[in-house]
Amino acid sequence: MYKRALTLSVGLLLAITAVQANPTFNRVHGVCRSPFLLKVKGEEVGTIVRYTLDGSEPTVASPEFTTNLYVSSTTIVRAAEFRDDVRCSDIVTSSYIFPASVLEQPTLPEGYPATWGKYTSISGTAPADYEMDPELISNTTYAKKVKDAFYSIPALSIVTDKENLFNKEKDEQTGGIYIYTGTSDSNGRGWERPTSVELMGSGHDLTTTCALEIHGGQGRVPEKNPKHSFRLTFKDEYGKKTLKYPVYGEGSVARFNSLIVRTFYNYSWVHSDATQRTRAQYARDLWARRMQKRMGYDTSDGLYVNVFINGLYWGLYNLSERIDDDYCKYHFGGLKSDYDVIKREDYLEAAEGTLDKWNLLMRLSENASLPETYKVIIGEAPMTADAEPEVLLDVDNFIDYMLINQYGGNADWDQHNWIAVNNREDSTQGFRFICWDSEQTLFSASKNVLDVIYKDCPTYLFRQMMFNPAFQHRFMDRAYKHLEDDGGLLRPEQAKALWDSLQSVISLAIYAESARWGDYRKDVHPYTSQGELYRADVHHALENRRLQEEFFPQRTGNLIAQLKKKGWYANVEAPVFLVNGRKVADGDTIFISDELTLTQGSYILYTIDGSYPVSWVDNPAGEGSSEATLYSKENIVKLLTPGDVTLRAVSKSESNWSATVSRTIYVADELDDIEEIQNSEFKIQNDGVIYNLSGQQIVNGQSSNRKLQRGVYIVNGKKYVK
Repeated sequence: MYKRALTLSVGLLLAITAVQANPTFNRVHGVCRSPFLLKVKGEEVGTIVRYTLDGSEPTVASPEFTTNLYVSSTTIVRAAEFRDDVRCSDIVTSSYIFPASVLEQPTLPEGYPATWGKYTSISGTAPADYEMDPELISNTTYAKKVKDAFYSIPALSIVTDKENLFNKEKDEQTGGIYIYTGTSDSNGRGWERPTSVELMGSGHDLTTTCALEIHGGQGRVPEKNPKHSFRLTFKDEYGKKTLKYPVYGEGSVARFNSLIVRTFYNYSWVHSDATQRTRAQYARDLWARRMQKRMGYDTSDGLYVNVFINGLYWGLYNLSERIDDDYCKYHFGGLKSDYDVIKREDYLEAAEGTLDKWNLLMRLSENASLPETYKVIIGEAPMTADAEPEVLLDVDNFIDYMLINQYGGNADWDQHNWIAVNNREDSTQGFRFICWDSEQTLFSASKNVLDVIYKDCPTYLFRQMMFNPAFQHRFMDRAYKHLEDDGGLLRPEQAKALWDSLQSVISLAIYAESARWGDYRKDVHPYTSQGELYRADVHHALENRRLQEEFFPQRTGNLIAQLKKKGWYANVEAPVFLVNGRKVADGDTIFISDELTLTQGSYILYTIDGSYPVSWVDNPAGEGSSEATLYSKENIVKLLTPGDVTLRAVSKSESNWSATVSRTIYVADELDDIEEIQNSEFKIQNDGVIYNLSGQQIVNGQSSNRKLQRGVYIVNGKKYVK
């Protein structure tokens, strides 16, 4: 593994260790709109500021910063303070990106090679590609969209000596990682180089240093993909061991030891297959991860960024969390040494920890049809008489993970591209599955992956667990919840809304991506088939329209039909909760005096304590729980205690059960003091917002245009009707 050369004198090491101040810039980094004068000032008395503009680290031979620098085009400035020809500060990097100069990115930038790495499965060497497509850039309207793209999402500037990327010496210490990408001959695998990284724009302001290496599987093969992914690893020898910064916004995990700068390989404009190129959307993988997050689970978050390498635009990427033991520690707690991180790419492996618990779960699952074994898996019974019960599988997480992949019709799974994590020291959680590398999804509305099964992979575990009636009914509950129930996240409108939210973020950035890489298979390296000039307003828009009009409207119904054919979806209509005759939604507030009823089904069991009204663990036919009540019109649901309540109900027709329906509501006290509000000066406060009765919101004492709807409101502990 590459380390910085340890040839510094003891005096230099002491000087750098004692650093207290670094050079300062009068202009913050970012994507710039107009030229400016840049001033770099040293903070230590008696020092000289030296700088570079080519991405390399300043040395004693670098020019001294003596006058302001006029910056009118993309410029990368790296500066450091020197005293007596010894560097006595950190190297500070600041990137200034000018969209107009990005459009003029040359065919062969000075100092960069005309070819990259050798091909692995065919003869030849990959031709280098740096320029923005001249045909697209010559179109004034298209060029404006490309310029606007650089302001639309954050920029990630990666700055390092160009030799770290493009040196053609086959040497672990000095070879360029973009030349030796770590393919079949393993040259470059794990090679890392020092780099400066800046995340800037759209509310971001981060500058840090770390290790840089090539990341990925097939995406690092030169003939298959010229636009590689990177891994950023934070280590003491490159700066700080942990990045502490809210990459994904306030409220999200803000500690990272590694991040992936993910390219888009499958269904991208550089893919070798023409069909995949025409379907490029740059959102499929992140859709799956965001869907899992919306379902309430920790997943690998992602941030769209425009990546620049030493000021050269490299394309649209997704900055993603890397799932390892550090990720587990920051998301789930405990120590990193507590975790098993199981994945399969070329082979099944424990990337962290061991395979022991995974193999145990696989073997137990082969007898999951037995009630006693199922109880062991879900932590309701010990494995041996002298052991404590231990949850081996987070059932709801696993089911929802499977539904996301089944809905997406994931065509590149699960012989690889899956990750499961487990805390060996926490007996209450079990294995959790995290969506990862789901690029080959959301393609065909009729795609059926229910028969996919690979030994000792999630599909194998799923198939074994489905032999157990309790798990099968739990799956039916979750499938109904997401695919059919009100607000289901995999219903057409909800699934499409998530897709639209991603496309809205990259609606401009996709123009820059097409200008950078849309011509690669046409003009640079056709490989298996001559490509077109792929455009944002043509190819991307056409596929997006197909998904909007064909895929999302049809996919939910098609998956339900596929599940029913397998016997994996309830055929009995689920009950419906009604309050005063209207449907109850999650999060509703009702009053004790309100009439809560159930409909759909002549035999309905319900609970009001959050427990499931029926269990199939010991009885495959299902039996009502002790907490369940048989519903009848004479025995309407009674909610007598204020507070949050979780209702569950299930119907039965002959020997078949419906899915279990759940609603969490808030029950409010019934107040005697009910008034019809007539005083127009009376102010109603609802959820922290003040209104008057004319229907206007009060902001800083002034009325606004926001309307208060007629209804019932709680004001100072009293219920009022407007």
